[in-house]
Amino acid sequence: MNWSLWILEYGYVDRFPASNLFAAQPNEGHRRMPYCFGLARSAGRTVLIDTGFADPAVHDRLTAKYGATRWAAPADVLARIGVAATEVDTILLTQNHFDHAGCVDAFPAAHVWIQQREISLYRAAAARPARFEFLTRSCQADLPDRLESRPSTLADGPAVVAPGLSLRPAHDTHTAGSQLVVVENEADGTWIFAGDNVYAYENLDGLHGDGVLAPIAMTTGSATAWLDLADDMLAAVGRETRRILPFHEAAVWETFPSVAFEDGLHVAEVSRAGGHRSVVAAG
Repeated sequence: MNWSLWILEYGYVDRFPASNLFAAQPNEGHRRMPYCFGLARSAGRTVLIDTGFADPAVHDRLTAKYGATRWAAPADVLARIGVAATEVDTILLTQNHFDHAGCVDAFPAAHVWIQQREISLYRAAAARPARFEFLTRSCQADLPDRLESRPSTLADGPAVVAPGLSLRPAHDTHTAGSQLVVVENEADGTWIFAGDNVYAYENLDGLHGDGVLAPIAMTTGSATAWLDLADDMLAAVGRETRRILPFHEAAVWETFPSVAFEDGLHVAEVSRAGGHRSVVAAG
């Protein structure tokens, strides 16, 4: 089985503090940070990894905080490479944060998968007193209710979604019930969509390329759990960092064949193992 893979940028902020990406690493300056989601296609399937968000109020808030920004609705970004929102049959959510799970309803035909632990512990956190608001600050509050009214699966640990496409728990790391999406292609090997358990390649390669793992800064879980997860991810891909796919890393556009659209948003072509046409060449 083979899947073609893309990373699609639906927005960016121009001056994001790098210290928010790496734990205990102040004074690392600023960088342009993209907001992305993933796409996997086989001969008969169209799968999104996360759905992004489209909310003008949040766009304005992020612009005021981080300088110049650019945004497009994820469904419109998908259409730029010739994929209609109605073609999406499956959504795999790495987490319940607004920038990863905010546009589920834009893909009405899709069956949604998320870890049961992510939903149950979100509900438990939301029921706690207001002083615990940090636990739910970035969450998509209406997602649990939306999932009750559409086809969905709350996975209890590892799960096979389709041949060559599976879910792996990453509990108590970035969020209580985070998960990875693992793609195993016969043609070009293993790829891992890491969600927010990798913000930048430096999380895995070290801030100075020294190989010292640099834990993510924004987490409700444990740095120790993250370190073990990161090491396991690297082992699963032969310690080839580029095979672990982040959604907030601008270096993706140089790592893989990419095209920039007129508004400055990008799409990267990670793999065409599934035999699909090159959107980069078309762009």
